[in-house]
Amino acid sequence: MAFTLLQTFYLVLLLFTFYGCLKSIMVYKVKRQFKYLVILAFFFIISPHLWMKAYNIQMQEFLVTFQFVITLIPLAIFLFYDYWERKRLEEQRDKIRIKTFFERYVNPKIIEELLQQKKLELSGKRQNVTIFFMDIRGFTKLSERLAPEKVVAILNRYFDISTSILFKHDGTVDKFVGDAVMALFNAPTNVKNHELKAVRAAFAIQQAINEWGRIDVGIGIHTGEAVIGNIGSHHKMDYTAIGDAVNTAARLEGQTKSGEILISKAVYDKVKDDFPSRHREDITVKGKAKPITAYRYNMREISRTK
Repeated sequence: MAFTLLQTFYLVLLLFTFYGCLKSIMVYKVKRQFKYLVILAFFFIISPHLWMKAYNIQMQEFLVTFQFVITLIPLAIFLFYDYWERKRLEEQRDKIRIKTFFERYVNPKIIEELLQQKKLELSGKRQNVTIFFMDIRGFTKLSERLAPEKVVAILNRYFDISTSILFKHDGTVDKFVGDAVMALFNAPTNVKNHELKAVRAAFAIQQAINEWGRIDVGIGIHTGEAVIGNIGSHHKMDYTAIGDAVNTAARLEGQTKSGEILISKAVYDKVKDDFPSRHREDITVKGKAKPITAYRYNMREISRTK
């Protein structure tokens, strides 16, 4: 069938309306704003008129041919809107849940990264992470000679110092256990150079604690594969890491003295250019048949990084 110039013009406009319909759907899918549904409805309304003009069809013929389709258009728009609204509300609930769950454990910028992800895997996965353990040296004796209010005040200040520095270096505070702090780097979001950031955080914390002067801490760091996810019961869940790498980091921290940082060879290989150490040791720890090669930093080395 040959088209006149005017019919060709209408046919081009018809194709544009089809594109407009598709584009409106895609934009609404991303932005979820009602105005794009209005634009979609506009394209739906003018499409039949352009169709009739392009193919030189009378209104009565068009209605007879497409009456069933036309009656379904409002229903289709309603179902489309209802589906995306349900999905939007579901995603909004997920974002609120994620923000509520992580806001006390991670840097706010990491929360924003989590909210941008289409799907966040919290049920459990294996991932290479850097594990950071720290606790106060001589805390039991300290707590015995101070009033409870003083103990709580010292702990709160200690946790505040460590948490702010860990957040600054993209760490995730996993938990507080008594006077101990466990933190993760490279979970729940990927962190570039996470071994280096963990060691930098450790040095910064030791410097800050030393300047404060009320307590002394020891820090152990190891990197390796661990199972990451929500672990617990129906009554209480924690986002945490489990596995041999976690146990190794805890064992290293247990081998430190006041003002020391002890890191495994796996961490040292990643940070030795920035934090060289002459104190290489082979340490035997509980649960390990073979000694662990580790590198130790003391306050003198830490002070030189200022």
